[in-house]
Amino acid sequence: MTEKKKRRSDIVIMGRMIGLVKPLAYHMIFAVILGVLGYLCAASVTVLGSAALLEAAGENYDKAKMLFIMIGVFAVLRGILHYGEQNRNHFIAFTLLALIRDKVFAALRRLAPAKLDVKNKGELVSLITNDIELLEVFYAHTISPVCIAVLTCIVMLIFFAYLDPAFAVVGLVAYIFVGFVLPSIFSKVMNEDGVAFREGAGELSGYMLDTLRGLAETLSYGGTDKRRRQMCDRTDKLNELQKSLKKKEGLSGAVTVMAVIGFSLIMLIVGLMLYNNGTVGFREVLLSFVGMFSSFGPVVALSALAGNLTHTLAAGERVLSLLEEEPE
Repeated sequence: MTEKKKRRSDIVIMGRMIGLVKPLAYHMIFAVILGVLGYLCAASVTVLGSAALLEAAGENYDKAKMLFIMIGVFAVLRGILHYGEQNRNHFIAFTLLALIRDKVFAALRRLAPAKLDVKNKGELVSLITNDIELLEVFYAHTISPVCIAVLTCIVMLIFFAYLDPAFAVVGLVAYIFVGFVLPSIFSKVMNEDGVAFREGAGELSGYMLDTLRGLAETLSYGGTDKRRRQMCDRTDKLNELQKSLKKKEGLSGAVTVMAVIGFSLIMLIVGLMLYNNGTVGFREVLLSFVGMFSSFGPVVALSALAGNLTHTLAAGERVLSLLEEEPE
């Protein structure tokens, strides 16, 4: 019996999957540019709104009117840019899924007949269908969002540094914690359950296919009750794994929201301290707080990826293993 191959690290899996994007690199760059501009427009709406209110309070109505017009323009642009970004990301994702399916079927032709003459054909069907579909999350909702988050954060840090360097320091710590530290922690927490869930789903698919193919024998020998109990047991185990994953995803979301609120309050406290020292004015305090609170969109999107990536990387491991498998 052959020894079970050691699972690749998540970094290696992502590296191999990113390598497939090379033919569509221009579409990816275009999607990233649209995404960055879209998030900056979204953040500008609240920042400019605060600035407009300050101008109106100072009876500078002409400038306030101009700022409100800019808010309307940026709000419309946000929708257009977001649509363009999603359009390009999904074009890349579904084009690559077609390419991966072609590679998988080519691998199956190379591995036949031994690979197809096995009991767990259902697991193979699960890989060809569900596992490949899960890769869409990585290509449409992971690669460009990471690039978008990094570039958007850099622009916002420049804005904070323009108001005061202390604001940039708070922003840098906040973005690293919410966008990198939290996803890394929860990804490790959910990794084991995610791998077990994908393997269990493949086994259940194989069990279902074997059940359907052997239905006549099951009925002839009165094994329906036993088969039903076994099927329910397998389904219950998967449900328990899914419940565990959902609880951890919920906890991840709650911690992320608390972190966003916490860092926004820290930004406000730092601003008030600088204001009391006479370092900055009330305008800088307000704009830094509003800018901080409204700029977490792309970073929170990264934090939310931890749960999805758990399934996706497990599926990617199974697909890559099939592509690299040697014929018997």
